[in-house]
Amino acid sequence: MSEESKVSNEAVADNGAENVTQEVAQNEYIAESKKYRKRAQEAENQVAELKKKFEAHENDKLKQKEEYKTLAEKYEAQVNELNPFKEKYETIVEQRKSKLLERLPEDKREHFKNKELDVLEFMVSELSSKPATEPNARGTVKTPEKEIGDWTKLGKEDKKNNWAKIISSYAKK
Repeated sequence: MSEESKVSNEAVADNGAENVTQEVAQNEYIAESKKYRKRAQEAENQVAELKKKFEAHENDKLKQKEEYKTLAEKYEAQVNELNPFKEKYETIVEQRKSKLLERLPEDKREHFKNKELDVLEFMVSELSSKPATEPNARGTVKTPEKEIGDWTKLGKEDKKNNWAKIISSYAKK
């Protein structure tokens, strides 16, 4: 019996050691992967910077040679490429502004319609977060006298239905 328990304990110990070595190996692979990812990102950043420098150098060369036509064509192509994105951006901003303006009270809409989007978002959040200091509907809570009115003018069925109210209003007088 004791031999069997020793064997089973050894198996459990070996299994735990394998898990530890696997975790260590996985952590090494993760660290190595992070290192390579960082190097790749740095390389991409350097390539982007070099492209910008090269383009600026090329533009300077064209300016020195006074080839403004080539330079103008280059910028025109760039503008034509970016115009659709500008139009999409402007429509998105206008839609967002109109939704925010709808959330404002009508008397404040005219004042905020020409403001920037961030200002408008801030003002809408501020105005919507303020609790109402006074209820808008004054006098909507009815008193017993108002509910039953002149009880002498009530019909027989109404008197039965409002008997408790009639007595309480009579007791108050």
